[in-house]
Amino acid sequence: MKPATTKAAAKRQPTCQLCKKRFRTRSNAAKFCNTSCRTSFYNKARHVNRIADATTSPFFYELARQAIRAGTIQVYHHFDLQQLEALYDVYASYQRMNGYGLRKEYGEAPFELSHIAPVRGRASIGLFRADNLVIAPMSLNRSHSTKYYSGGASIPRADLLPRFAVSEDAKVSEVVQRVIKLIGEDVVEAVVQSRKIKPSKRQALYSWLVEHLDPANPDHTEHLKTIETASARILANVKRELEGKEPARDFRAWLDYHNDTSVLLSEWERIGKAYRPELLPALERIQFLFANTNSRFSYNFAFDVIDLRLVFDMLHGQPVHTVTSIIDAMYAKALASPVKYQPTEALVSVVGQPLRASLSVTESFLEGLDDCTPYIAPNAFYVDSVSVEREVELPPF
Repeated sequence: MKPATTKAAAKRQPTCQLCKKRFRTRSNAAKFCNTSCRTSFYNKARHVNRIADATTSPFFYELARQAIRAGTIQVYHHFDLQQLEALYDVYASYQRMNGYGLRKEYGEAPFELSHIAPVRGRASIGLFRADNLVIAPMSLNRSHSTKYYSGGASIPRADLLPRFAVSEDAKVSEVVQRVIKLIGEDVVEAVVQSRKIKPSKRQALYSWLVEHLDPANPDHTEHLKTIETASARILANVKRELEGKEPARDFRAWLDYHNDTSVLLSEWERIGKAYRPELLPALERIQFLFANTNSRFSYNFAFDVIDLRLVFDMLHGQPVHTVTSIIDAMYAKALASPVKYQPTEALVSVVGQPLRASLSVTESFLEGLDDCTPYIAPNAFYVDSVSVEREVELPPF
């Protein structure tokens, strides 16, 4: 005769957590009547978690702030997954180039997301989209103001609908919800998964400190006064202090990883590859020059103020021949000091004709250089800091 407990277990009839139907089971842990219900339940839970991650992430807060700036969430109308992923990749590069806030914290002018079609144009509103943005030095972006040359992406003001309007004093958290609804939760969930978007690190640190700081402890009083407005790095050091750990070291060295020249070269390649292929032959000329001179040329190279403006204007819609004079000057500099920069035979042999040729849209500058192949260095097609990570790198603090 079997024990009574076994017989009772066989008669267990719990309620399925998804379909709410009662079912028979011998298991003491079963929560679902079948595999389909179990899979659907956990898929729904993951969906809720991913949408929650989006609503508290820096990326979607940036989308909301840009909608407030534009005065409408219609800047995200008809966004598909590919466009949202491309926008996130630009945002991730923008964060990395700014040292995750270190540039501003240490008094350096931060790089900004500059619109090609201005966000507040007279007849149109520039979209917050990867094909309408350039990561650029703050001074160039601010002085550019609402100028418009060509290209980019915008929506005519006449097409703006009142139901999408956003007031200047709207709460960012509420605008985030509206943006997610407009784009579509399925698209948002997919980009959260593919780009591994997480909630704000600062918010997580703030919540932890609120829970662990004791108002009755005099040593904690000053921290409680500052955590509302403190940066994530400061909050992280307060947490380390409470845990008895050493403060994080100074990471100002990160600021040297990106400068005005490297950022614009990186954007030159991104925009050329994705949207304006006519920009690439000119960039190849610069890459060819770097590859066929020694490291003293490339490491010490930087555009001057005038050159930075010309490259900036080209990326904002001016024709590619805008930068011809820059490239001519670069080649002249390399060849004027052969002992210092050691130009290769390949560089010397092609410098005359290719530089004076028109910048072709369809034909690569490097085509027709087969005879020079032995002299082209392996990094001839490389520009620093152009690869876009699939998720924002976590800063080391």
